[in-house]
Amino acid sequence: MFIIRSFLIFQRMKRSLLILLLLHFSCTKPPVKPVDSIPDPDIIQWHNSDYTVWKFLEKYPSEKLVIETLGPADSVWVDEKMEFKVLYYFIQNLQDYNTVEINLTTGNTTGFEWD
Repeated sequence: MFIIRSFLIFQRMKRSLLILLLLHFSCTKPPVKPVDSIPDPDIIQWHNSDYTVWKFLEKYPSEKLVIETLGPADSVWVDEKMEFKVLYYFIQNLQDYNTVEINLTTGNTTGFEWD
């Protein structure tokens, strides 16, 4: 009788441990790459994958890294309070501009619109 009871307790403990491990590993965040690292080669060919550019900009990189990766902007606008500037990239096939907003104090991307 003692052996059967011990076996049942062990089975319950195993199930609880398995549930705890599943919860722990399903709730952890993936590792984050540093923003100012060398961009992926397919980002440099940005016109081939707008989604790749969007994922790159989602990390809010520095202005220097944006220009190195996407090239010089077609047009640049600075607001009258000198707080931020907007880099405009003209997309020929859409006949539209995509924008990247840069904070002039920090030099980092603060927002973007990329279709």
